[in-house]
Formats: sequence, structure tokens, C-alpha cells
Amino acid sequence: MTEVEAAVRQLGKTIQADPRYTAYWRAKADNDADTDLQNDIQAFNLKKMSYQHETKKLEEKRNPEKLEKLEQDIQALYLRIMENPNMRAFDSAKQAMNAMMQEVDTILSLCANGEDPDKCHPDLSNCSGNCASCGGCH
Repeated sequence: MTEVEAAVRQLGKTIQADPRYTAYWRAKADNDADTDLQNDIQAFNLKKMSYQHETKKLEEKRNPEKLEKLEQDIQALYLRIMENPNMRAFDSAKQAMNAMMQEVDTILSLCANGEDPDKCHPDLSNCSGNCASCGGCH
């Protein structure tokens, strides 16, 4: 095993010990165990598939009333899903986990581009995802 591989494996262990990691996996497990939420997600996905199927029909064969009803059903299911406490907790934990991983990725990229590993620490609060806006950080 190379020194870089060993360091990355240690980083993986450190990430798994971080509270954001444990919060994410706990929230994911709670989400997966929530039968009502999973039923709503399944119904949402089926409605989306029905909507997509209906929109792919030739214009003269489309049923505008059916499309409108499907849109309403999809919106209602989406709102119910997003109001579920387990989904809210999962969404928040996922955002925190994604932010941590973006920070890790950005620091690694800065180091690979010659920045001082002990001093480089990008301010991700202003990151738009478009490197042209700040000169490129990822």
C-alpha cells in the first residue's frame, strides 16, 4: 500500500467518525424504515412515470384533464413527502454530508494544484459551483 493510499484510507476512517456522517446514516435508516414515507415516495414515482408516459403521447392522443390531475397529485405527494419529519431530517443531514465532502474535495484539489496543505482552506460559503466566478477552486 502506498503512502497516499494509506492516508486516504485514514481520511475515510476520519470521515466515518465525523458526526455529520453518523447523522446522515441514522437519518437515512430512519427514512428507509418509515413505511408511510416509502409508500408516498413510491406513489410519487409512479405518478411521475404516468405523467411522463402521458406527455410522450402524440398531442391529439393526450388527455389534458389526466395530465392536470397527475400534476396535482404529484405536487400533493411531493409536499407530503417533504413535510415528513424523517425526510426533513434526512435532507438536512444529506446537505451537511455533501458540504463536508465538497470541502474535502476542494482541499484535495487545492493541494494537487500546489497549495500549502496546512494553509489552504477554501471559503465554500460563496461557492456558486461555477469556477469562473472565483478563478476556480475545484
